[in-house]
Amino acid sequence: MTSQETGASIFDDPITLEVAWGRLETVAAEMQSVLRRTALSTLISAANDLGCEIMDARGWSVAHAATSNPTFNLTLPRVAGELMRHFPPETLAEGDVLFTNDPWIGAGHLPDVSVVTPFFKHGRLVGFAGSIAHVSDIGGLLNQTEARSVYEEGVYFPPMKLYDAGRLNEAVFATLRGSVRAPEMVIGDISAIVTANQVACRHAVELLDEYALDDLQGLSDAVQSRAENAMRQTIGALPDGDYAYEHTFQGPDGTFTIGVEIRIRGSELAVDYVRVPPQHPHGGINSTLSFTTARTTYALNAVLTPHIPSNQGLFRPITVTAPEGTILNPTYPASVNDRTKTGWQTVPIVQGALAAVATDNTAPSGFQSGMRFIGEDRNGVPLSTIFMHGGGMGAGTDTDGVDAICYPTSSTTIPVEIFESTIGAHVVANELRAGSAGAGRTRGGHGMRTVVAAPRSGEGRFTVAASINQHGDHPLGIAGGRSGGTTEVLIGTEAVPVGKAGERLGAYALSGDAEPVTLHTAGGGGFGPPRERRPELVLRDVRDGLLTVADAREVYGVEIDLATLRATRSA
Repeated sequence: MTSQETGASIFDDPITLEVAWGRLETVAAEMQSVLRRTALSTLISAANDLGCEIMDARGWSVAHAATSNPTFNLTLPRVAGELMRHFPPETLAEGDVLFTNDPWIGAGHLPDVSVVTPFFKHGRLVGFAGSIAHVSDIGGLLNQTEARSVYEEGVYFPPMKLYDAGRLNEAVFATLRGSVRAPEMVIGDISAIVTANQVACRHAVELLDEYALDDLQGLSDAVQSRAENAMRQTIGALPDGDYAYEHTFQGPDGTFTIGVEIRIRGSELAVDYVRVPPQHPHGGINSTLSFTTARTTYALNAVLTPHIPSNQGLFRPITVTAPEGTILNPTYPASVNDRTKTGWQTVPIVQGALAAVATDNTAPSGFQSGMRFIGEDRNGVPLSTIFMHGGGMGAGTDTDGVDAICYPTSSTTIPVEIFESTIGAHVVANELRAGSAGAGRTRGGHGMRTVVAAPRSGEGRFTVAASINQHGDHPLGIAGGRSGGTTEVLIGTEAVPVGKAGERLGAYALSGDAEPVTLHTAGGGGFGPPRERRPELVLRDVRDGLLTVADAREVYGVEIDLATLRATRSA
């Protein structure tokens, strides 16, 4: 019996559907595991700055690795669609590998490279394995705050074939060898992506064989229709209306304000960024529409359907628009390398707009920041990596925010041992930042305090650049909760003024007697009145050194007796 005869009945059975979909998710998870284990850079292998996805022959997402970067998962179908526009499906062959790092197609800046590999059954295209990963260097200015266009941010690869019927396009690797600071590391990472995709292609075809399926379309349609129905039911349960919100945040040259209108009509939802500053002339803070859309839909998934795995169907009821020529939809060749400074702001914007109607909302979170190290190890080998630093997640209605998490991504902080052994720099401190959590009935998560000093004598020479988020911004508390602490940067004991972190750390030589660099990441906002917090939870934070006795009394109204470790509500 053929799949055409049995396909509908197979996927009408929810148990069979769950098992088959779970198997495909396992294929994507293995793809991610292979990529992390074979990549050369710590940014991919340790920090998990990547996304892996299985798509059907239309380029529509079916399954992704559970800990993939959500931006990359949401971007890959757009990438596949654009690549198929340049290379129509009927022209693809076994051994083809498609490739681009176009920020207007992919994940918003040049270091995020996209690799999409078609797979075939009996000579017929049946799906794609796609990965996006953040390579450690792509060339361009060392101090990206000075970049005035994407031309100054690195090497640009339009949609092309990295492999054509199994034959390597040598020009790509030759260009990288002549253009990036750590070419063998970057080429090794791209080769790891190709390998991971190949593994996924093989296992996806084996899955089709096991279920006697000719292609992925039956499974794809089944999971996407269920996800779409779930999102439509969730939207349909919300009151029709126009939900407006304005959000102000600190930019490189002062404050920026973005206004949004979220329109709910029946089972459909439209996000319209209606008041957006014009695209910025320098510094890379512009967020391409592909990145803006991915971050917005991610926020909607988190607020509306947090327990439903995402795929193409989940977002069909949603549209996202932003005026062309603005910081949320810049025109080529705008500088875009530091696009998270703007694009990540869509998360608190969506949270704020839907706060009155969404029951599963959380307070705004502290975003991750990072310090980029570029230089040579003790043997003169070029190295480039980013040391990620998580912020505190916003509090939920009944749960405290997670401490030191690389939100709003699925990246992780690189373990100190790996960072020091790779780079040679000396990490003096890497700990939770006391007092940074926004107070509330449930409190926000704590940010981090990280101090990095120059490498010990003979261990290497490095220049530090920085990508700092929420410098001067406090993630807001909601429903009576208090705001989290803002991001702070210090060189030695001197605090870097708000808006000047990129300038001061654009190319800071961390060697010899150079002062250490300290980064304090933002804490998450609190939820609900602080004086409704349970005293034993206040005592726990005091005992752990994260809250002072004085703040316990003044903020939470809780008296702490350190001698007996007792907490009582103040009169």
